[in-house]
Amino acid sequence: MMRTIVTTIALLALAACGRADKDATDTADAGGNVTNYVAEVGTLNVPQRNAVFFRAIRDAGLPCQNVTGSEQIAAPAQRPMWRARCEDGAAHLIQVMPDGTVNVVSRATP
Repeated sequence: MMRTIVTTIALLALAACGRADKDATDTADAGGNVTNYVAEVGTLNVPQRNAVFFRAIRDAGLPCQNVTGSEQIAAPAQRPMWRARCEDGAAHLIQVMPDGTVNVVSRATP
């Protein structure tokens, strides 16, 4: 029997990927500009993006020792969907929202 786990977390991992100069919990800078995390994730190189997805998967409480690959599988308006694969072969669907919230969907056995 399979069940689906859906977890929503805040995307804070960008701070660890070269954005340490910015408070990752604040989505607006001093000028009032709002950070679009969808765009931020889209500009990351593959190792950085995989690190962000690893953090999202682990923060969701799911087992994963390393994200070995990721690919964008859908791009609905402002909410692209990514598939991240862990070293054990488990795949997780990740949807980044513009405000930094991340939805992680995974199949797990009971």
